[in-house]
Amino acid sequence: MAENVMFYNLLAHIKSGDDVREENIALKNIWDHGGNIMLDLYFYQDKSSKVIDAAYVKDVLDLSTEKLYTSCSALLRDYNEFKSHREQTQTQPQQSKPVNLELLQVLKDDIIILLYIGKCVDYFSDIKKKTILQYIKKHHPQPQSLSKNYVESCLKALTPTTEEFYKAVENLSRKTPEEAEELVQTVVKLCISDGFLGYNEKIYLAEILQILREQGVEPDVGLE
Repeated sequence: MAENVMFYNLLAHIKSGDDVREENIALKNIWDHGGNIMLDLYFYQDKSSKVIDAAYVKDVLDLSTEKLYTSCSALLRDYNEFKSHREQTQTQPQQSKPVNLELLQVLKDDIIILLYIGKCVDYFSDIKKKTILQYIKKHHPQPQSLSKNYVESCLKALTPTTEEFYKAVENLSRKTPEEAEELVQTVVKLCISDGFLGYNEKIYLAEILQILREQGVEPDVGLE
């Protein structure tokens, strides 16, 4: 199973001999190894992962926050702080008010998949919410029974777990190939809605496609 990557939209200048090349990367991990900082990076252009020494990193720009890191020690500090905050948040009991999801049960698996993908990069944008709302309106058997406020409150309250996500993906076998393809096309639309296919989104999308292939479905999603 994939794990969420926190710093997924980075622009780095990597030293290579006398040259410096610009790379779009995701930071999968960063740690101190005997006084040397090591980075586990995913390179979007090459579609490959590499572990490199911080000595080869000139600087890193987080395109999501527009924060420039001129030293990997500062990046390591922020990474650890963000990771600690996320772990504390995940272990805290949820205090949100229960929401009656009865009217959406017919699309439960679809909504779980779309929400999990939509929220896996820690930024659930308005355009992603709008995309899911449009999907629900199109595929719900009685869309006239759903108020916008009701659906939005459900989307806000729901944060599917990884286990729920994979169970919902397995349940895609209940759909026709055409229905599964349309859902995956909506997943792709979610992923690229902010103009950038993040590492987490890329990994989870690949896993959805792999599970569908195992079920004998080859959806056309318009991506290589």
